[in-house]
Amino acid sequence: MGEIFVQRDEKNRIFGLVGREMEAGSPATIGALQFLRAADASMTEYLHLSPEFEVDKEISLIIDRSDPHLNREIDAIMETLVVGFKMLAEEYPDDLVVHEAPAMIRV
Repeated sequence: MGEIFVQRDEKNRIFGLVGREMEAGSPATIGALQFLRAADASMTEYLHLSPEFEVDKEISLIIDRSDPHLNREIDAIMETLVVGFKMLAEEYPDDLVVHEAPAMIRV
C-alpha cells in the first residue's frame, strides 16, 4: 500500500511530501506520482522555484519556504495536492493512505 506523508512547519505550512511504497503501480499510486510531478513542474515553471523532487525508493517533494512573497502561491499548490491525495485515498482505500504529520515545533 502506498503512503503519502505530509510534512508541515511550525506555521502549519506544507514544506514536504514523501511517498513510500509507491512502486505498486495501482491507479492511486500512479495518480499520486503524476500529481507530484505536476506540482514540481508548476513550481519550477510558473513560480521559478527549485523544489527538491526525487523519485527513488521514496518519492519526495521538498520546497524551500524562505521567500515569504510566494507563501500564498506555494500554499495553493501544496494544499491542492494534499486534497487530491486524500480524494485518491478515499477512492482507493486499499492502495493509498495519507498521513498528516503534526506541525514541527522549533525551540
